[in-house]
Amino acid sequence: MPDGTLLYSDDAGSGDFLAINLVDRYVEFRFDCGSGGATIRSEMQISLDTWHEMRVSRTAKSGILQVDSQKPMEGIAEGAFTQIKCSSPLYIGGVPEYDKTKRTAGVIKPFTGIIQKLILNDRTMPITTGSAGGVNVANSAHPCVESPCANGGTCRPKWDTYECDCPLGYDGRHCQKECGNYCLNTVTEAIEIPQFIGRSYLTYDNRDILKRVSGSRTSLFMRFKSTAKDGLLLWRGDTPMRPNSDFLSMGLQDGALIFSYNLGSGAANIAVNGTFTDGKWHRVKAVRDGQSGKLTVDDYGAKTGRSGGKMRQLNINGPLYVGGMKEIALHTNRQYIGGLVGCVSHFTLSTDYHLALVEDAADGKNINTCSN
Repeated sequence: MPDGTLLYSDDAGSGDFLAINLVDRYVEFRFDCGSGGATIRSEMQISLDTWHEMRVSRTAKSGILQVDSQKPMEGIAEGAFTQIKCSSPLYIGGVPEYDKTKRTAGVIKPFTGIIQKLILNDRTMPITTGSAGGVNVANSAHPCVESPCANGGTCRPKWDTYECDCPLGYDGRHCQKECGNYCLNTVTEAIEIPQFIGRSYLTYDNRDILKRVSGSRTSLFMRFKSTAKDGLLLWRGDTPMRPNSDFLSMGLQDGALIFSYNLGSGAANIAVNGTFTDGKWHRVKAVRDGQSGKLTVDDYGAKTGRSGGKMRQLNINGPLYVGGMKEIALHTNRQYIGGLVGCVSHFTLSTDYHLALVEDAADGKNINTCSN
């Protein structure tokens, strides 16, 4: 259908609302902060009976709408108010009573079609299992409906096809390959060098490991290789992130290797620029002593930095992640969007504590043997 409500929420006591509608095959983003509305329409009409991806953002009175690879469209709400308060539930695909929606929201009729994924403020929302209620909603014809992923694997819809996220110990397109407590390269050889695919991770909760990634000093060494210019290598921090939350991280950002930390009074970001997306092994040593940090990569020379404020201790209660983590954008406050595409080896803490990366992990996902 060329018209329908995709998303709606409002406030009963004011003029505030958010609405995303399909209008004559255009996507419209409408909102009102209480002092005047904005209407942002997609650059072009969309085709029916095919998949589309839409991104919507709002900061104060300013909004942006982008559909597929169309030009991002911008708009500004009228008036002086900059915040939106919504007291109603968040409705997806329609509303119970159309005559009670805000007059300027353009919410007229329900959506007929399929909504596969909803990410709200970097958090993936379970559309049906997380709902408080609904009517006239059914599973669409999709392979994930048949639960094709074995052994506790999670089916991730990807347009008309899918991918399986496999728990640690299983591999294969459908997580059908059993690997015991940790995956096997051959019948007898355990994975010692894990491979990450951008949506993989290993996590550690052993106290002997965690105490070496906290306190007044942290020293770590690893080897890594990557074929992508962005990706998280290591993370330990508060979840979710708050302003000046303690954290320590390392990863690739636009091809540079970044060592970052915050002790609660200001962040340090130490960068080394080099050729790190060549699929070759690189050596990394990162040291934090109080507020002072040093990052050394291969023969590029050491780079140093210092965190702000007066705090000198890294105080964190959460686990350590290597190679990625769950909902990376949410938990890193968008410092990283995806995980490492590559491999990690020779992971050492405090100069002499060597991690068996797979065997010592408490949990993990999508881990395979690194290919030479």
